[in-house]
Amino acid sequence: MVLEAGWGGTSANWTSVLPKLARNTRACAYDRAGLGASDAIPGVHDAGDETKDLERLLDRAGIHPPYVLVGHSYGGLLARLFAAAQPERTGGLVLLDALGRDAWRRELTAWPKWFAREQRRAMAKPVDAGIDLRATAALDSRIRSLGDIPLIVITAAQERAQYAAIGADPPARLYRRGLRLWRTMQTELARLSRDRVHVIALESDHFVQDDQPLVVIAAVRAVVRAVRDRAPLPPCERLFNSADVRCLS
Repeated sequence: MVLEAGWGGTSANWTSVLPKLARNTRACAYDRAGLGASDAIPGVHDAGDETKDLERLLDRAGIHPPYVLVGHSYGGLLARLFAAAQPERTGGLVLLDALGRDAWRRELTAWPKWFAREQRRAMAKPVDAGIDLRATAALDSRIRSLGDIPLIVITAAQERAQYAAIGADPPARLYRRGLRLWRTMQTELARLSRDRVHVIALESDHFVQDDQPLVVIAAVRAVVRAVRDRAPLPPCERLFNSADVRCLS
């Protein structure tokens, strides 16, 4: 399995789950270009360049497919781009509170103009951290289906951490509006595959792997089993039967 961290994240974001995941299959966390111990890609690039970089890394490291990709936040966007570009090499996906389709534009549209003006200007930039955001969103917008690839979407119940990351504190009404939009995008992600499970992690904020690591571990192991057995995913209620999750599909 390959673990893709969120925006600005590194392999260190997976320390809460990596040791246990590695008991069942080879588990690989890495630092994308320009993050952690990895050199940056020169100039401006997009998510397509980052997924190609991952392809080269896996090939040169001799890590053979099929891959189960586990993507958190922005890493979820990269995971589904990889799956769309390399379907024959992708066994399954687990998306952890992943960035939704066209999320940057949709979130900015949902915010009133008076809210977080400085943060709005930063999010509206065409390039951030060397990444062409518009080109990245355009690549992602082309993905309308991933067929019947085993897919588990885990959605956090709360999203306070995302606002804290940009130094914004929305009033209750605006927070609820943003949460509804985020949930809508999560549902859209789940619908990318006919073989899907969608669950809400009720005790989690954005970093589900830290707040509810056992839920993440159960999801990844279920996808790995489905890939190995060439079988569909079991029903959500069979995978997650504890009170700290709620099944949506």
